[in-house]
Amino acid sequence: MYYFCNMIELSKHIEVLLLENDCVIVPGLGGFIAHKRQAAYSIQKGEFMPPLRTIGFNPQLIMNDGLLVQSYMQAFNTDFPDATRRIEKTVAEIKDQLYQQGQVTLHNVGTIYYNMNGGYAFEPAAASFFTPSLYGLESFTLPQLQTLPVSSPKPLVPEMQEVASKPKRHFSLRHFTRNVVAIAAAVCLFFVLSVPVENTYMDDANYASLGSISMFDAIRNQSVATSIQTTPKAAVAQKAVKKQKSEKRVRNNVNTLKPVVVKTEKIAAAPAAKTAVTKTAATKAEAKATQKPKPASAQPAASKKTAYIIVASLPTSDDAQRELKKFQQKGYKNCQVLESNGRFRIALDSYATSGEAYQKVQTLRNQEEFKNAWVFTSK
Repeated sequence: MYYFCNMIELSKHIEVLLLENDCVIVPGLGGFIAHKRQAAYSIQKGEFMPPLRTIGFNPQLIMNDGLLVQSYMQAFNTDFPDATRRIEKTVAEIKDQLYQQGQVTLHNVGTIYYNMNGGYAFEPAAASFFTPSLYGLESFTLPQLQTLPVSSPKPLVPEMQEVASKPKRHFSLRHFTRNVVAIAAAVCLFFVLSVPVENTYMDDANYASLGSISMFDAIRNQSVATSIQTTPKAAVAQKAVKKQKSEKRVRNNVNTLKPVVVKTEKIAAAPAAKTAVTKTAATKAEAKATQKPKPASAQPAASKKTAYIIVASLPTSDDAQRELKKFQQKGYKNCQVLESNGRFRIALDSYATSGEAYQKVQTLRNQEEFKNAWVFTSK
């Protein structure tokens, strides 16, 4: 019974240590090594196999690395020599069983066999060893796609849609004649039974009216607003014509309205005079402008170049002159030095507008030498 307890205890320690380590050495017996296998695909079965860890055994690894001993020390709360003696005793029991039975089974680890050549062979307990990082990955089968036979396309036959025929209406000649006779009789009765209208003469003077033509003509002739908008001569001519028209319209009736005399003020003369004076002054001004043309001073604003492309900024004038010579030797003949706020800036070229300068800067920045170039506009 004590023998089996030692075997189970050793199996648990190996199983726990293999979760975090790839190799666990049992001193005097051999080393258990965890191998990682990548995901694979079986063409014969059409099966996808996930990545897994398998356990192997190497009987040549018998040196004590202290990993298993330390696990025993923590489990039994003992020191290093005592833990080593426990492991050596368990290994001796395993070898004794191998000599007697030919195999030893370690729970959840595998089985160790004693072969005919005097060596050890190992078979893991399962196809894969439990690994937390690979938990839940299982193999699955995916059937292969088969090529379907291509059928020849069938000619498309247009489907004829039946048009629903509208029911024809049959008009009977007897009904048509009856309707025509009824309409003709109705028209005749309308003219025969209608009330006769007497053509009498109506005099406009016998009816009251809110607005008489002669009254509006009289008010319009005597209106102040009318006299303002017309000149004196035109007003006299219009009054004469309107007077003749009003005399023709007057009827011999006691109810005829007489025009009310409205006091008029002739104001149109003053605006006319002012207009004449204004026109005379404008004519004189145009004549003076024609006689004495003043030549405009031609000062094109775009003639001065105010935008500069700055490629360097130096603290002293000597440094700026030395840098200027370098640019001139490279072929930039329009290069010059600008002084502003105690700084000496080297302008590669100058332009009339800032738009041209910005377009040139975009081209120059493609070069490594001028990637920090910028535009300076003088006020």
